[in-house]
Amino acid sequence: MQIETGRPKTLIHIEGVNKEFSVNKNKITVFENFSYKIPEGSFLSIVGPSGCGKSTLLKLISGLETPTSGTINFDGQVISGPPKGMIYVFQQYTKSIFPWYTVLENIEFGLNTQKKNISKQEAKERCMEYIKLVGLEGYEDYYPSQLSGGMQQRVVIARALICEPKVLLMDEPFSAVDAMTRAILQELLLSIWEKLPITILFVTHDVDEAVFLSSHIISLGKAPIGLKEDIVVNLPYPRNQIDTRKSKHFTTMQLKLFSSIFSQEKGQA
Repeated sequence: MQIETGRPKTLIHIEGVNKEFSVNKNKITVFENFSYKIPEGSFLSIVGPSGCGKSTLLKLISGLETPTSGTINFDGQVISGPPKGMIYVFQQYTKSIFPWYTVLENIEFGLNTQKKNISKQEAKERCMEYIKLVGLEGYEDYYPSQLSGGMQQRVVIARALICEPKVLLMDEPFSAVDAMTRAILQELLLSIWEKLPITILFVTHDVDEAVFLSSHIISLGKAPIGLKEDIVVNLPYPRNQIDTRKSKHFTTMQLKLFSSIFSQEKGQA
């Protein structure tokens, strides 16, 4: 989804959020008075050193975790549990799909969760639309065990998208695949984002990946510092793995972010 000119609507508003955990009777503060506004239609990547709270932030936004204090609003409503309109894509795709279902049946399962009263033929046609969208035409009758890791992740993405979410939450979704498959999936995800009216929140350890994909990046500091950097990525869309990486702006931004995160990681080692 291309960002329109002007000031886009705030879709998610994080306001004064504190998050604490108790570990062995010790209180650990992950976020302290954290605030941020996420524009509708953005592709936001969340980066930072290990243990800074990237996945915790995603879980707070998704309603899987509750803030200790503060509020998170989605489309004008306070999040008090998993809200309708958000879908979470987890890192371990092999645990996200049913091995006894075919590609088509796995994607249809996502459609069935919406409880829409449509005919079996219409359901199949809609599933085939999303199978085509993720590049799995001809594999609709295959089982997950017959697919590569990258193809299984495409099934997970298609099943999420058929639910027509406003927000797609992705927690390191490509970390378990090889480098070439990862590059292909990155381009696929961008092509989907450019076609659909969707906002993507994407957690990654890979700074290179964040710069390539994102319209915005937030870099979290060591907990409970919270937001360290808020970056608008001024690289034109559409992007591709060759031309985009040749850009001086790409390499400058990648090095700056990497240096910032590496210095924090090194300090913790």
